[in-house]
Amino acid sequence: MAILTQCALLDTLAILSSLFATLYLWMKWKHTYWQRRGIRSLPAHWFFGHFKDAILMRKSAGVVLGDLHHQGTDEDDVLGIYILHKPFLLVRNPELIKQIMIKDFHIFPNHHFSARSSTDKVSKWSLFTIDNPEWKYLRAKMSPVFTSGKLKNLFLLMQESGEKMRDYLRDYVGKESKAVPIIIKDTFYKYTTDVISSVAFGIRTNCFDTPPPEFYVNARKAFTPSLRRSIQFFFLFFLPKIGKYVGASMLGDYTDYFRKIFWNSMDNRSATKMKRGDLIDSLLQLKDEKPDNNFQFEEDALLAQAAIFFVAGRETSITTMICVLFELAKQPELQKRVREEIFEKIQEANGVTYEAVQNMKYLHQVMNETLRLYPPAPILDRLPLSDYTFPGTKITIEKDTPVFVALRGLHSDPRYYRDPMCFDPERFSDERKNEIVPCTFLPFGEGPRNCIGLRLGILQTAVGLIAILRDYEVTLNPSWPSPIDPRSVFTSPVMKFLLNLKKI
Repeated sequence: MAILTQCALLDTLAILSSLFATLYLWMKWKHTYWQRRGIRSLPAHWFFGHFKDAILMRKSAGVVLGDLHHQGTDEDDVLGIYILHKPFLLVRNPELIKQIMIKDFHIFPNHHFSARSSTDKVSKWSLFTIDNPEWKYLRAKMSPVFTSGKLKNLFLLMQESGEKMRDYLRDYVGKESKAVPIIIKDTFYKYTTDVISSVAFGIRTNCFDTPPPEFYVNARKAFTPSLRRSIQFFFLFFLPKIGKYVGASMLGDYTDYFRKIFWNSMDNRSATKMKRGDLIDSLLQLKDEKPDNNFQFEEDALLAQAAIFFVAGRETSITTMICVLFELAKQPELQKRVREEIFEKIQEANGVTYEAVQNMKYLHQVMNETLRLYPPAPILDRLPLSDYTFPGTKITIEKDTPVFVALRGLHSDPRYYRDPMCFDPERFSDERKNEIVPCTFLPFGEGPRNCIGLRLGILQTAVGLIAILRDYEVTLNPSWPSPIDPRSVFTSPVMKFLLNLKKI
């Protein structure tokens, strides 16, 4: 029945037009937030804000934020941006970044990227998502896992997985002199899952077996990229108040499977009293301790620390290894230099030892330069606990206003890096590394809440690269000019990306 006019259709159109006009005007007003606070912003889409390309999956969120960083002028210490209607502050000045991450950490101890789902207890307790002061307690308890002594023990487990990868590639590539195309991400998935099953879940698997073990199959299924998962992750990370209701979980549909594997390992280790120097040893100690300050962690809090190895430890290493090989394939002379160093250090140490890997300086320079251009986690985020004015400025932000640092922008900012898009490992040489301005190279974050497993991740990456480069020459596959998936929320290679391997 018509109400406004004598035609029901015209009534419907009038109501919808009014609702659209109201939404449009409300969004336009929301997009004046930074202007009203005296902070410069860039032109934005009336609905999507500055994230249209990310929301429509034309570009990854890290690339979009990196582009926004580059659109600022030298005078823009910060830029006000919007994701849909919500205001975020993009920080471009390394001194202000230092202020947030280190000097005033007590104001900025927590992530905006909560990645916590209301239906997933595991995501609630990971070291990445948990808030202070519980974070501080858990971080202190987890830190002993990553000491130099523990890393030496874990190195032996990694090296064992690296040798399995060498055996697999020896059969796959063969001894012929021709180059063989290989889906390199699949190979590194097997390697890193093999490491994680050993280091974080306390079980030995061989993910290179045929058929592959159940642990590997379920790990792949749990993290298989999909449109649904990408949408869930977008909301979890950028609009977490909505994201906690979208039904995502850290371990997907395989939470019960990994929970069973984890507790079987914990119970077996507890019964046998065997010490292996892995994460399970440390989590058993945490489980048996009386909680400090009345913090009582649920049992899934322990599983969450193993699970975060999948989310943070696996993808970051895979991305770095693939991008290293991609860049070395483009510059054969650099690849030759890395390989010569690998051979030299292995010969000096009479094998691939922990000390030999640590002494491969040029390999680490190559890895750092790769992390500069392809930071796996390209966005750093913090959330202020109170209203905050940056010292020495008139820049004031309100409590709970998310603060971003766009690493793809910062790491390629010509103010801090000469010829920033050139792949130049010499930036990190002993002679030149002091030229790097503090807080302009942050692949693992900075300050008290930096990545706790950074040394473990670097070691895992180095061992994987050594296993490839000591046996094979890596060349580009003409079908794949770039490894990066534009649809991924963060920096991640395309699943079917190919590189050519040729037996040396």
